[in-house]
Amino acid sequence: MAFSPIQLELLHVPAQHSTQSPPILLLHGAFAGAWCWQQVQQDLAAAGWESYALSLRGHGHSEGALMLASATINDYLADVEATLATIGEPCILIGHSLGGYLAQQIAERHTIAGLALIASIPPYGLSGSLSYMSALHPNLLMGLQSFALGHTSKPESALLQHLLFAKNTPMSVVDDFAQHAQLESMTALSELWMPQWWKNLPRFPKFPVLVLGAGDDSIIPFSDVQITAQAWGVSPIMLPEAGHAMMCDRTQPQLSAALLAWLDKI
Repeated sequence: MAFSPIQLELLHVPAQHSTQSPPILLLHGAFAGAWCWQQVQQDLAAAGWESYALSLRGHGHSEGALMLASATINDYLADVEATLATIGEPCILIGHSLGGYLAQQIAERHTIAGLALIASIPPYGLSGSLSYMSALHPNLLMGLQSFALGHTSKPESALLQHLLFAKNTPMSVVDDFAQHAQLESMTALSELWMPQWWKNLPRFPKFPVLVLGAGDDSIIPFSDVQITAQAWGVSPIMLPEAGHAMMCDRTQPQLSAALLAWLDKI
């Protein structure tokens, strides 16, 4: 696959003390950017882990905003591959939602040091998520589609509060996320709508894997968390009170604690 020809935002936070640990590459989900990992990166650094947070093309401060609507999954994978080449050594990949899907694809093609999947899209795609939201959260799905199709310039904080965040997350946190949230490539997302069940076949990874789910997730159902874990041969760990965007909501300290507990075993 060709490397990305565009300039990509890569936020680097070095470890606060010297270690021999591999670097960590953080991959954001749809509608987000590298900015969503800010506190997680600080927690990793304090524990001795160097990290990089990538903004995919058209996201954050990466180039490609004018071409975002036509960006494909392969384009996003090229961005990740270009970033890995820039870092220059095997990384631990941590991916959230869409970033988790990309991380799984990269893990099957490249040498990595570990894989952590957070509220990730499962290997077979988004069809289960769409059915789940249609049945249990139709109003949230309609609001998300309205934003995704450009009918509103920014998502409403009330929508995001119910869609992404743990209960009792301060509205100031939700409002900040809403200000940063942006449009996503519907071309890329549409590639994941048709189920690709053959991608659920078991893997036998030679690197450690963590599958972490959110107990209060309005987007990824527990069944999809289980499917992802089974595909990678591990048992899922659930944060019962966490919302989908757990790196930003009030349960973020629990997410960092779970990641660091896993990283300490690598």
